[in-house]
Amino acid sequence: MSDVGYGKPPLHSRFQKGKSGNAKGRPKGSCNTLKLLNDVLGQKITITQDGKQVKISKKLAMLTQLVNAAVKGEIKAIAALFPYLLQIDLKEEEKQQALKALSASDQSIVENFIKKINE
Repeated sequence: MSDVGYGKPPLHSRFQKGKSGNAKGRPKGSCNTLKLLNDVLGQKITITQDGKQVKISKKLAMLTQLVNAAVKGEIKAIAALFPYLLQIDLKEEEKQQALKALSASDQSIVENFIKKINE
C-alpha cells in the first residue's frame, strides 16, 4: 500500500493516465481573436492596379491605402506610419554601420551577395 500525505494523494483520487485534468477545457482548434483577425486579414481580395486585376491580401490593401493617405497629406495616416518609418531608418543605419565594420574585401563580398539576392 502506498503512503498518503503531502504530495501523495490517495490512489483513487489521482489523475488517471491518459485522461486530462481539465476535460472541459479549451477544445482543440478553437481560435482566439488575434488568430481570427490574422485569418481575415490574410484573405485575398481582387483589386485593379494599373488596369490589371491583381489578388492581394486585405492586410496589404490596408497598408497600401494608409500609405496613399499619408502621401496625400492626411496627418493621422502620417502619424500612424511615422514610428514604422523610424524603425526602417534605424535598421538601414545599423546595416550601414555593420558594413563599415567589415574589411574592404568582406564589404565587396556582402554587397555582391545582396545584389544577387535582389536580382
